[in-house]
Amino acid sequence: MTRQSVRLRVTEASFKWWHGLILGLLLAYVPGSLLVGGVLLLPLIVLRFIDPDADRQRIMIVLFYLGAVMVHPLREAWLSHGDWEACTQQIMQPMLLVMDWMAVGVAWLVAEASAIGARLWYADYVRRERRAIEKKIDALREEWLTSDGKRQP
Repeated sequence: MTRQSVRLRVTEASFKWWHGLILGLLLAYVPGSLLVGGVLLLPLIVLRFIDPDADRQRIMIVLFYLGAVMVHPLREAWLSHGDWEACTQQIMQPMLLVMDWMAVGVAWLVAEASAIGARLWYADYVRRERRAIEKKIDALREEWLTSDGKRQP
């Protein structure tokens, strides 16, 4: 095993013992709100399984879109004091689930489009730089060679 593969495995296993403690406390204190949050974060988990090589930037874009969808249901769960019935009613709304899954899809499309756009912009930048360098080479070549074809020292 190389050092890089060991480092990759260590960063992948980032679940710590205190994460379990926090989840346990949340499950004991507000199980309904945790149910709403868990169901609404399910598309992110599915995305991680489908695209395990997703970088942090892509995950942050997805979390931003999911967070926008999660505001209202989590607020409703908070206002109902985590009542199990109110929380299950929240996650049983088909429109909410459709918006949740579509948020992940839109976030994925935005991330892919921005990556493609950045590559195209960088390729255009490199082409412009190359043209400028070639013009400079031609100008120096003409300066070096005189009109009668003799080289100047």
